[in-house]
Amino acid sequence: MSIMGVYLAAGSSRRMGCRKQSLELAPGMHLAGSGLAALRDSGLSGLIVVVHPEDPLVWLDAGLLADRADGSSIVVAVCLEADQGMALSLQCGIRAASDAGADAVLVALADQPYVSPAWLMQLIDAWRSAPGLDYVMSEAGREAMPPAVLSATMFEAAAGLKGDQGARRLLDSSRFQGLRVAPADPLLVLDIDTPEEWAEAKRIWTLQTNQHLPMCKK
Repeated sequence: MSIMGVYLAAGSSRRMGCRKQSLELAPGMHLAGSGLAALRDSGLSGLIVVVHPEDPLVWLDAGLLADRADGSSIVVAVCLEADQGMALSLQCGIRAASDAGADAVLVALADQPYVSPAWLMQLIDAWRSAPGLDYVMSEAGREAMPPAVLSATMFEAAAGLKGDQGARRLLDSSRFQGLRVAPADPLLVLDIDTPEEWAEAKRIWTLQTNQHLPMCKK
């Protein structure tokens, strides 16, 4: 079955105060680039990168966009309605994946820098091993969150989401059956929305790599 990645990188970063996708964790390794590299290496049939029309995409280098040896491709989808909320970005990605014949999508966020190919493949394997599941979502502190696998059975319902509603909204419906999986290390699903969270993410990265970089570039 065909599973395509949908990488949501079209957020306006209002809480951060600058476009966070381009913040550097290390020289040449941007916040949004880290998660994309993990998604690219997780064995997907293809990958849709949903971006904001005003993003200069300095984080999206040619190496990340190169087609894989297995023939899978990476497509950049500009979401003109991105400012209307996450739901519009999700719908943009799902439409592109559906048009490409995907049986499911693996949705990931551009502000989760520590997600790994192994964790993404664990979610994929959980979905593949249980026919009939509509979704498999990550979980942290009993809260469902991306990354998540959404079956094509959920695509129509996702088209009805509004504003900043994400796929979690669909979990309230009895129409869908799914599974929540918690990673052994919560760092794998850490997302970055505020300067304080970015400072903590940099602190962790520095401990791991011993590199120091500034906050938002003015």
